Amino acid sequence: MQSIESKIISLFTSGINAVKPDVLIERSVVYKNGTLSIKETEHTQAIFDLAAVDHIFVIGAGKASALMAQKIEEVLGDKITAGVVVTKYGFTAELQKIRLLEAAHPVPDANGVKASHAVLDMCKKADESDLIINLLSGGASALLPLPVDGITLDEKIEVTKELLKSGAGIGEINFVRRHLSKLKGGGLLEQICQAKVITLLVSDVVGDKLDIIGSGVTVPVQRDFKRCWEIVENYNLQTTFPKSVIAFLKEQIQKNKRETGQPICKIRSSNIIIGNNLKALNKIKVEAEKWGYKTAIVTSALEGEAKIVGRKIAEDAILFAETQAAKGVKYGFLYGGETTVTINGNGVGGRNQELALAAAMALNGSKGITILSGGTDGNDGPTDAAGAICNGETIRVAGAKGMNAADYLERNDSYNFFKRINSLLITVPTGTNVMDVQIVLIEV
Repeated sequence: MQSIESKIISLFTSGINAVKPDVLIERSVVYKNGTLSIKETEHTQAIFDLAAVDHIFVIGAGKASALMAQKIEEVLGDKITAGVVVTKYGFTAELQKIRLLEAAHPVPDANGVKASHAVLDMCKKADESDLIINLLSGGASALLPLPVDGITLDEKIEVTKELLKSGAGIGEINFVRRHLSKLKGGGLLEQICQAKVITLLVSDVVGDKLDIIGSGVTVPVQRDFKRCWEIVENYNLQTTFPKSVIAFLKEQIQKNKRETGQPICKIRSSNIIIGNNLKALNKIKVEAEKWGYKTAIVTSALEGEAKIVGRKIAEDAILFAETQAAKGVKYGFLYGGETTVTINGNGVGGRNQELALAAAMALNGSKGITILSGGTDGNDGPTDAAGAICNGETIRVAGAKGMNAADYLERNDSYNFFKRINSLLITVPTGTNVMDVQIVLIEV
């Protein structure tokens, strides 16, 4: 008989498989008789006539870009003239016509700058009769880190580190980095507006906001340096950010600089979402129902401090089990989104492991409730785990080993907590990224 732990891991895996880049491209992109058809997540159809296109160049960035590029090569074959995509170290694939570069994520490195220049150089080869296909997914923000003049890569890296430590949301992090970048916020589009651009997106942000996914490199957006400064002040970053960055932001505010993408670029650019968190949750729901679980998707827009969210998910599960669950009936509740962690200690972990640890503390002693929290990219923070699994026995098992869960949570050391009790969720890098998934299974 399959254990509840193996079931919940299988459900998580089914959700990931539904948003694998090759699966998304195969289901969404069709080339036939000179026509490129693309199905969006909401089942609308975008059709492009390639008869008048002289050259097709492929660019891209993100954790899913390598597998997306591999499938695009299968779909378009010799129609592709050339290409270059950049992915996170280890998230690779075998490519024939498209050059694959690797760089660091979430903190950018020099290879990211080199890759940014390579993408720009590829775009400069295109003219009005050409088409650029841009493959964008989660991680693109860090993988295309070309800074504005006057700010070095090291200084931009320091900004990223401080934002990650502050507890700022991914939208806020990308908003600030976008304003310090030559490519983000429509900056890349400004370099290639003479060619037609189709951007295929695997969304890793709550609400699937085009200007936030990959920091909107092909989305003309209004720059708002006052909002950047509000984020700096909100997280008390005035003294921790490099002086050059603070000076740059203040200078731009004084100039009241508000730029928008050029209208011609907007007309010649299409941004199409082919995969997102909800697609993964829908697949998990289908599979859970096959196993007899009455399953509901609670939200695909989960946000907030991980330890607070984890406690709330567990408390809601306990309340449901005690007041609404029918005896002998199995239930499933699904969540998706991206929480944040405020780092107070020097431990090791990630937002999913921290969420699961807080949930385990709330579940302590309860019966029949199992919770999984995992990152769909297979990496939760700077660890080899995707997340963790907990239930009402987790704290008792840890206590028998002399472990105090509250101490581990205070130190942000959730990885070592779950590692010692063999409850980490371990996967290989998945090659995709549609934020995080939380699965709650209830059997009372």
